[in-house]
Amino acid sequence: IFLFFGFGFNLQAQEIKTIKVKDNLYFVGDRTFSCFYITEKEVIVIDPLDSLRATSTLSAIRKVTKKPITKVFYSHNHWDHISGGQVFNKEGVDFISHIEAKNNITPNPKVITPTKTWKGNKKTYNLGKGQDLELFYFGSNHGSGMTVFRFAEHNAIFIIDLVVPDRVLYAYLPDASPRNWVKSLRKIQELQFDEVYMSHMRVKGSRKDITFMQDYFAALYEAVENELKKGTSFFEIPDKVKLPQYKNLKNYDKWLPMNVWRILMEKSIGK
Repeated sequence: IFLFFGFGFNLQAQEIKTIKVKDNLYFVGDRTFSCFYITEKEVIVIDPLDSLRATSTLSAIRKVTKKPITKVFYSHNHWDHISGGQVFNKEGVDFISHIEAKNNITPNPKVITPTKTWKGNKKTYNLGKGQDLELFYFGSNHGSGMTVFRFAEHNAIFIIDLVVPDRVLYAYLPDASPRNWVKSLRKIQELQFDEVYMSHMRVKGSRKDITFMQDYFAALYEAVENELKKGTSFFEIPDKVKLPQYKNLKNYDKWLPMNVWRILMEKSIGK
């Protein structure tokens, strides 16, 4: 099975693993990860991914608990994070997203439309004593309705797509607003947390991974601006920009020029 993430095709799965980060908090995946949280009376899932990975997540849940799965949260509108919802489509399961995510899900028969939505910049779900799940929305940045989750019980946050460690940004940053993305990273840094979990490349991170993403954006913008100031031909800039301090990142050679193109596109229309 092949999945080209972001476009709803299946990418050949590597070994899908279950990663236990806390007694009641788990992540399941290979290069991209779903999350499940076991509370006093229920289990909630964050991002079912595609059907293959959702099936693995369901299997992982049933190996550790018989509690009912009651809620499936969507982090944003992109198919690669939500098309597996069908696996959890049982009576009593609510599919929850920010209203902006629901309003911007491109029709797809594999994707279950959220049955419940929330609005504004923050929403808290009380899932048990001391088990609040806090949802944060920082506006347009990557996709629509992008949500950052905070597990109050563990003073930890789950960041989807906005922080991807050990890799340059995805291709030409489709469906993204880079400047707003940078602003959102600043707001994430202001949240209260001791631990960071991420949805791509590896699960466990730290505040340093958020800072890494901020530094990468800053370096990207600076390099593009320097070429513009030198008068480099617009269409030559993607091949001229080099960020040697990041040359060890995955997909550096293939995707860095596309990252540069996205920043150029933003600048060319005055953003």
